[in-house]
Amino acid sequence: MLLRNVELEKAACMFVNWYGQLKKNTIKSFVIPIPDDVLAYLRQDLVILPKECSTLHSSEDTKTKHFNSYDDQFSDDDEDEELPEFPEFSKKLADAIEKLGGSAFVKGDWHCPKDAQWITLGQSLCVKDITDVYQLLKASSFCKEDFAERSPANSSGYHIILKKWRDIHPGSEFRCFVKNKSLVAISPRHWPSYHEHIAVERSDIVSDIVSLYKEKIKDSFPLKDYVFDVYRPTKDHVVVLDFYLYGKNHSDSLAFDYDQLDAEAATATIEEEDDPEFRYLPEDCGIQPNRRNNYGFPQDVIDMFQVTTEGPSTSSSSTNGANAENDSSNLINRLMEEWQVQSKEDDDDDVDNQQQ
Repeated sequence: MLLRNVELEKAACMFVNWYGQLKKNTIKSFVIPIPDDVLAYLRQDLVILPKECSTLHSSEDTKTKHFNSYDDQFSDDDEDEELPEFPEFSKKLADAIEKLGGSAFVKGDWHCPKDAQWITLGQSLCVKDITDVYQLLKASSFCKEDFAERSPANSSGYHIILKKWRDIHPGSEFRCFVKNKSLVAISPRHWPSYHEHIAVERSDIVSDIVSLYKEKIKDSFPLKDYVFDVYRPTKDHVVVLDFYLYGKNHSDSLAFDYDQLDAEAATATIEEEDDPEFRYLPEDCGIQPNRRNNYGFPQDVIDMFQVTTEGPSTSSSSTNGANAENDSSNLINRLMEEWQVQSKEDDDDDVDNQQQ
């Protein structure tokens, strides 16, 4: 059995290494190389925004406050602390956002900061200025993985990716699994969620994705095993979103199990490539626990809920463990709803105060 070269696979899935070849089949993006001083800043745990951000939002009547972890107190900007400055890099970010229409989706070479969306006002990954970019990247553990010490996969350096923002319907995103250069399975990206149109358009969805794969991806992407996500806004139109490593601990298998995918791929025939297995919810089963919601909160909040629902560590059956996981997920979902309602109320209060 051949050992996997994970670094080689990571390099192939790196956005900068496939974007040029599939530029016409993906979302317009800007790839911005990260200078060494900015990289060192992004690797630091302390969330202090660059001086350009305070300049962007400053006024004569307000002062930006931030937490100084060294002496455990809040300090004014004009006191002892000196803010980092990256004027040229920040200008590149701002120019890219402007060229993309004023709204963008931000990510590193492999990950987006979905674990840090709690830090933004609307709990969204849509960035409208450099402050949004820096906040999300600094607060994200996922992106810090992308900025870790150089590995063979980073031979071309480190990058921040800004994509033109699109409001993507969750029922139009799909994850595709490729094994031995064959497209073997397709799953809704937001699994397990019910979308009525998927059952109606099942054949067209599969046909459109298979066509894109065979015409644009199969002969151009260098790996034999990998995962890729697509967005299908309309019939006969499929957009590539990203590529990931295949297998457990690398990318979520969603509606499938990797062991099953491997076993089925080993016996698949060439003819079956035009009809990959497509799993989706055929009917509305009510609200299902969604692990993706967990990314909307800091990890310590999630851990707190798990301790609350599961209690002290004791021996228990798998059934109890599953119930605890569902309870935790439901608590987080409810808290997210309450947080969103509270944010809306706060926004309404701000508007009322401004009018007064």
